Amino acid sequence: MSDDPQLFPDSGYLRKLSDEARECGLDCLDRGWLLAPICLILLAVSGSYAATTAGQTTVPIEVLGADGTTVNAALTLEVGQSQSVKALWLQIHGVRYANQASVQVNANDWIPLSNSSVTIAEPGRSFGGIGGGFSTLVMTLPLGKGMLADGENTIRFRFNQTDGIVSGYRVLALNLLTNDGKKLLPPSTFVEDRPETWAPPLPDEASIRTGQNLWQTAALQESSLANSRKIQAHCADCHASDGRDLKYFNFSNASIVARSRFHGLSTQQGEQIASYIRSLRVPNPGRPWNPPYQPGPGSNRQPISDWAAGAGLAWVLDRDADAISHLVSQDRAASARIPTHNPELRDIAQQISPNIFRPDGDLDPREIPIALQLPDWSQWLPRIHPKDAWGADFTKSEFAATYDGKTSAGPSLRALFAGGNSADLRSAVTAFPRWSRARSVFFRRVLKSKPEWSPELTNKVYSIQLWQLVKTWEITQEFGLESRGHELFGVSGDSRTWFNTIPAETAPSAIHIPSGPSGVGGSALANEYFNAAWYELQILLFNGNHQHRDRGPVDWVYVIGGFLDLHAQTHQPEPGRLLVAVTKALQSTDPHLGPDNLRQGWRPDANVDPRILVSPPWQPVFEPLPSAVRQALTTSLLGAWMDKNLQYSIATYLPIGLRGNAYAPPASYGGISGGRVWEAARQFRDAGVPGELVQRLEQWGILFADRAARIQY
Repeated sequence: MSDDPQLFPDSGYLRKLSDEARECGLDCLDRGWLLAPICLILLAVSGSYAATTAGQTTVPIEVLGADGTTVNAALTLEVGQSQSVKALWLQIHGVRYANQASVQVNANDWIPLSNSSVTIAEPGRSFGGIGGGFSTLVMTLPLGKGMLADGENTIRFRFNQTDGIVSGYRVLALNLLTNDGKKLLPPSTFVEDRPETWAPPLPDEASIRTGQNLWQTAALQESSLANSRKIQAHCADCHASDGRDLKYFNFSNASIVARSRFHGLSTQQGEQIASYIRSLRVPNPGRPWNPPYQPGPGSNRQPISDWAAGAGLAWVLDRDADAISHLVSQDRAASARIPTHNPELRDIAQQISPNIFRPDGDLDPREIPIALQLPDWSQWLPRIHPKDAWGADFTKSEFAATYDGKTSAGPSLRALFAGGNSADLRSAVTAFPRWSRARSVFFRRVLKSKPEWSPELTNKVYSIQLWQLVKTWEITQEFGLESRGHELFGVSGDSRTWFNTIPAETAPSAIHIPSGPSGVGGSALANEYFNAAWYELQILLFNGNHQHRDRGPVDWVYVIGGFLDLHAQTHQPEPGRLLVAVTKALQSTDPHLGPDNLRQGWRPDANVDPRILVSPPWQPVFEPLPSAVRQALTTSLLGAWMDKNLQYSIATYLPIGLRGNAYAPPASYGGISGGRVWEAARQFRDAGVPGELVQRLEQWGILFADRAARIQY
């Protein structure tokens, strides 16, 4: 997606453009990293220079391939400029562990990249920096005096060694910082390597057919490490079956060759596979470093075929509090009054109204940028295929068969959609929950009731979840399901949507993988990041479309409570992302169904409530917001909640014979649900909520409590 603000004329005053991308002249360079699954494929260059054209350096610089792969970049400085440089500025995709990558400036010593040798920019630093959750990081490397010279300088990037998972990294952007922190090199120094210029390495039909056959059947080894074992999986098993993901996200020819060699194939075989991928006639709007479905303004104005490409790294905010402006802008009345320049947070307090949080409204989370960088495509892909992890337990399971085999419960997903039955969408989408139930049965069979978690077991279990997610993307893309929301939800529903809860089911916590050394990513922080990221993806792809039932498709109290779990690890407040989730929770039910519909109607005691803005455990999350903004948000959220409550009589909430709510959210989530909001009246007053609104809350509470006592609820 281009950084051209003309693409987003309605939100130009709000857009937080990436300084890194703009100042390096990267209009479209916005996407991902190289966590290596079974057959993800990358670039190998050894001791060569990055492509240059008339003094320009082509980016990204792909440093991918065998251990020791080195790529050089030439930077020319004018007379006197070298004395003003204090640091090398880098935006790097795919550095996953300390000392994976090294940088050399001219003939100086090689400097391994680690959290101690570079300064990681926020929010990536709070999410663990190198070895944390984010795939792409902005970092600065201090340079001593004399390391650079006027004239031509050579910056060398080296991939030191693989850990058996990654194959290198990409330098998306680079520059030199002066003593006053400004970037020295103009945007014209750099030019983007654009996929539309790529061609198949071997364009003849025979090579393309051979590449397709290799994609489906080639025997692979686990990695490029010595004595690496042979594996059962083929490229098509961990990726989309036809390879469309590599085309869609624009993995380069050289990267495909390098990754093919990583898995034991020859250079020629890699070129044949690359030629097959280039020949695919599928959309290709993505890039490897741009997180799929990353939200951002203008997303809905892009074709549905571009949705999975995401809004790009330029829309990952430096601080989450800036999302509040975008939240407010979705209120049409407020957006008409917001100034056309980038507003300061304190300037929008007067624009905040209950309409933003109205339960009968329809906030669009796809259009609101957040500071959480979602997983890139490589993080979607399993590190080990289920048949290599579980053998016959998997291959003979109902879970595997529901994807593309023969099942006792009906056609497989691929057969169902490929066979022309997709016309009856409502019937077809029931196959997805059937697939999820089959996964649960599989886990009950292969796992102990209380498994002894280890990194190895976590990898095997989590790879099952990732495999199902990738194959869901495959089916959704191949059979054009994302654009068919109106067929299921009607013309008033969301047209672009998924039809399942598989994103949320990918979260480590969904299978009780614990946070800590045995968690995904090897740390509590990384594990909580993936919990948050996959739940966020669920909200973006399928949040119920006003047709919530019981606690599906999103258990809002649990998901929103998880914000505290993540904050405990990162100490990075996310008030904007949180309030988007709170709003979607309030909007999860059908506006036409009242409290008398216990499963699908408005039930304030079973949802998140406005106390989240005044509850002490949640105060650190909202701390970055100016007091006037917090006051306005608290007043508006409570006002919207009360307006909805007063649409119905107290007897409707509490009919005779109603049983108590057995659902009890974890106490650590800070009292954000349960319905007794009036007990926080003093806290609302202390937060500056007008007395008249608090009085309405108290009066409603008296009536509610009196009715509950009379029917012994």
